[in-house]
Amino acid sequence: MHISKICFIATTLSLTTFTTNARINLTDDISLSGFGSTSITQSNNATPLYVNREITDDTCYDCDTTLGLQGDIRFNDSFNASIQVVKRPQDDWSSPQLEWAYVGYSVSDFNLKIGRLRLPLFLSSEYYYVGQAYTSARPPQEVYNSILGITSYEGISGTWDIEINDESYLTIAPYLGIKTDGEVNIGTTHYDFNIENTFGLNSELSGFDYRIMFNYAYFKYAVGVTTPQGSQQFPADDISIYTLGTEYSLDQWLLTAEVLVDKMHFNWYSSLAYNIDEFTPYVTYAESHHTNKNNSLLLGTRYDLTTTISLNAEWKYTNPNGGDNGELITDPTDGDTDAQLYTLMLNFIF
Repeated sequence: MHISKICFIATTLSLTTFTTNARINLTDDISLSGFGSTSITQSNNATPLYVNREITDDTCYDCDTTLGLQGDIRFNDSFNASIQVVKRPQDDWSSPQLEWAYVGYSVSDFNLKIGRLRLPLFLSSEYYYVGQAYTSARPPQEVYNSILGITSYEGISGTWDIEINDESYLTIAPYLGIKTDGEVNIGTTHYDFNIENTFGLNSELSGFDYRIMFNYAYFKYAVGVTTPQGSQQFPADDISIYTLGTEYSLDQWLLTAEVLVDKMHFNWYSSLAYNIDEFTPYVTYAESHHTNKNNSLLLGTRYDLTTTISLNAEWKYTNPNGGDNGELITDPTDGDTDAQLYTLMLNFIF
């Protein structure tokens, strides 16, 4: 098997442990790793595109800029700890965020984690900010941006790894969260989320050339909204989110699809990629329904300079298809809700 194909499969199917090959071992039990992304991107629409990125028709050099550091400590064969700090696209350099910080305990096929943990809603949740870990420049925004950038919770999770046969494994991971706060800016409106309760169940069936993931998550939350005109606190509400995702590789081909369903969304995408040595061209089609109606087509190519550095060149067309504003985050001043997005992105891990 060609080395580039091996890297391609490993990258797209097994990168929840992406840092294994790139990390710096400070001691036998302490390691440091990192990742980053930066881009040149531009839309042909003056209205901002994407929550937490706000890409317009002005060429942007920092709309996707991300830098993360992760430290891992192994105390013994059972106990470990991990911490990850990330400067996300929406953060200033002076205010990076703690994405996760937990203590883990493992025995046999069971793993327990307590602390700040990553929400396991999607196929790429564990490495959401690691651009090197997925084929496209960004994970499909119709699905991944539907929860407004909330990616972590504070609580506890347990994971059982069950060997079905020599080639297939089943992972079952229930999780429970305590009160967690989050915030997001959409145009001139600021939202404060007070998540009172979180619980869910994540499951994944995987083999050498496939993954099938299902997740159920329940949140009880309250939202405070601040606009230039004043502030308002809305009463507590709750939401159940269902996600289903699959990846399947056949020779140089990789098929990926995910769907998210809740009372505000029915969003999905399907992506097809083909690996040719260091090049991986891909195409993604996505649709959003209910709250935001939209469909989009993305064409792109990834080029792996090394096993730790890659470039993406993309074109995306997004169309609200008779809905409101589609992926535009505010009302367009000129009434134009279509957008074409051009991206050149550099990703790396170390």
